[in-house]
Amino acid sequence: MQALFDLAHHSHGQPVPLHLIAQRQNLSLPFLEQIFNRLKKAGIVASVRGPKGGYVITRPCNQVTVGDVLRLTDSSFYAAAKEDPVTAKTALRADAKMNELLWKQLSNHITNFMDTISLADLCVESSSNTCPDCTCPEYTKGVQEQLDSGRRPRCAAMLG
Repeated sequence: MQALFDLAHHSHGQPVPLHLIAQRQNLSLPFLEQIFNRLKKAGIVASVRGPKGGYVITRPCNQVTVGDVLRLTDSSFYAAAKEDPVTAKTALRADAKMNELLWKQLSNHITNFMDTISLADLCVESSSNTCPDCTCPEYTKGVQEQLDSGRRPRCAAMLG
């Protein structure tokens, strides 16, 4: 997410070299190459070759959610039931089923929440939506108006 946010903030419609993102975000270049290959295969970013090459986001920022990115890059992020060796032997016990149900519901809530936060939302909330070539200006304007009027809680407020 850091790298995509950096790309959204610094691209201004132009490709951004991955090594610059790695420097600014203090991330490993080989790590970012792996992540961006996954994002490229999913159609979220595209690479541009040449001396002024780099990566660009292929969709409007309001159509790229945190959930999309995390599913591609960090599938272990989502809550998963921890299997207790004692209850694993007696999987039919009511408390084991309740535990499994609880973790499934938590996972669903986390997934649904992450699917509601877009890259554009993060840009608006961090006051980083300065790109003159923004691909979703009406969306970001609407989000800013909702935040300013108090009709919409900030993502950080929902997390904290």
